[in-house]
Amino acid sequence: MDNFSLALALYELADLLELRGEDPFKIRAYRKAAQALEQLPEEASAIAARAGAAGLMALPGVGKAIAEKLIELLTTGRLQKLEELRTALPPGLKELVAVPGLGAHTASLLFSRLGVASLDDLELAARQGRLRDLPGFGPRKEQQVLARLPAVRQRLTRTSSAALLPLARALAAALAAQPGIQRAEVAGSLRRGCDMAADIDLLVAAGDPTALAAALPLLNVLRSFEAVAPDHWRAESSRGHKIDVYITQPVSFGAAWLWATGSQRHLEDLTARASAGGLRLGSDGLWRSDGSLAAAAEEAEVYAALGLDPVPPELREGEGEVELAAAGALPRLITAADLRGDLHTHTRASDGTATVAEMGQAAADLGYAYLAITDHSPLVRVTNGLDPERLAAQRAEVRRLGRVGSATLLHGCEVDIRQDGSLDLPDEALAALDVVVASVHMRYGQDETAMTERVCRALESGYVHILGHPTGRLVGGRDPFDLDLDRVFALAAERGVALEMSADPARLDLSGELARRANQAGCLFAIDTDAHATASLGEVGWGVLQARRAGLTATDVINCLELADLQAWLKR
Repeated sequence: MDNFSLALALYELADLLELRGEDPFKIRAYRKAAQALEQLPEEASAIAARAGAAGLMALPGVGKAIAEKLIELLTTGRLQKLEELRTALPPGLKELVAVPGLGAHTASLLFSRLGVASLDDLELAARQGRLRDLPGFGPRKEQQVLARLPAVRQRLTRTSSAALLPLARALAAALAAQPGIQRAEVAGSLRRGCDMAADIDLLVAAGDPTALAAALPLLNVLRSFEAVAPDHWRAESSRGHKIDVYITQPVSFGAAWLWATGSQRHLEDLTARASAGGLRLGSDGLWRSDGSLAAAAEEAEVYAALGLDPVPPELREGEGEVELAAAGALPRLITAADLRGDLHTHTRASDGTATVAEMGQAAADLGYAYLAITDHSPLVRVTNGLDPERLAAQRAEVRRLGRVGSATLLHGCEVDIRQDGSLDLPDEALAALDVVVASVHMRYGQDETAMTERVCRALESGYVHILGHPTGRLVGGRDPFDLDLDRVFALAAERGVALEMSADPARLDLSGELARRANQAGCLFAIDTDAHATASLGEVGWGVLQARRAGLTATDVINCLELADLQAWLKR
């Protein structure tokens, strides 16, 4: 089994243990070990062959018990504990955890007390008034559950791209390494950078179509696969992710990749342009009226034959990009290399895991010119936020360090926006900060009018540089709070407050679609990781992907500025 297969098994084990209400420390340990396996440059199987369980225990997050389970997976291809849990728990039980306000403990309680084992069971129990007999439930919460179910059902048909893309890339790499397969690439909504996807789309180039049929059984991460057409296989991962694999001849790969990437509206615009020029565009190529092939091998040559500049995948949404490509006016989209620093990070002074110096070194290792330390303010107690006295002491530490390698340290704070819109620090403390990130972390349930007034009052304070994770959403887990975004965007543009594009894979807030709207309103942006550990600083690519979907360039993002220019912007 490869590292990704091992990681998937540990993730599923953690999910099922959580539903059983078992030790949260054990659950976190499994997930931490799974994350380490995903990032491991060497195959765990090679480490185990060389050094056994002791070698595996040297990996981050892998103790004796987890090492033994990895050895069991590597030697038998199965894990007895995981199979026991799969049998013991109804498969629909995991759906309950997706309902806002229902955690794993409540889902377990619903199952043991009421026999609720699916969303349909939950809906029936709520309509019959049976939920109110459980601790923490009442008539109001029953109605909230019923109101949220339609959105939950829709969301369950899609998965966070941050969870799917590593698997998609691993599958593409594994397929490309198989005999007879010349190339394998990720396609579909994942390639376009959508924040959620219904499935994984892959495209394979092979001269012999039977090469794919021979390759799929060798991928341990798959639990099923079947041919639905000569050029199309459908598979399912061991965690239930749906996978579509298409196969094409190498000579047609560019056209097939274009077609498999989409979106539908982008393809409709392209086919209309082709038709107007007497051409036919399909997954097999761009064809002239006399039946000759105009282009097919590479995407760029298909675009060129249509008189277009190549459109980056992130822009292929039918939002006028074809017209821009025809006019040679496509934007030079931002890349991770354009970023000069990160303006939203945490240390162990609040709820992070590293020191100021360690975070600074991690930023320097990435080649950054600056890093803002922005630990929490005190309002949400669980974050161990800094009051003015602790904040002043941290500022002294930041000033003493000054710079770590290439990275100049800036001192800031992620300041809570209270329910009334006031900021969670006195004016004198705010005025002393280099960077103020203002965020909502509690009381998400306010109505649109109240929440909009709350956020706008914070933006009008004169102290806020960045509005942190502006909608409060968690991808696939928590809906955005109610907010008049057009009013917020207009005020942010007027007041010169940058909107955060959180690269935290759990947030991706703002999304690419909302950032496009904000950009049209004249807003600036900050692409930040909200890193709570040194490794998280390297996850900025998720935010860059959403920024590219919004059509943003380096001039739209404040942390693409050189240090002196950024400092001037912060002090304006």
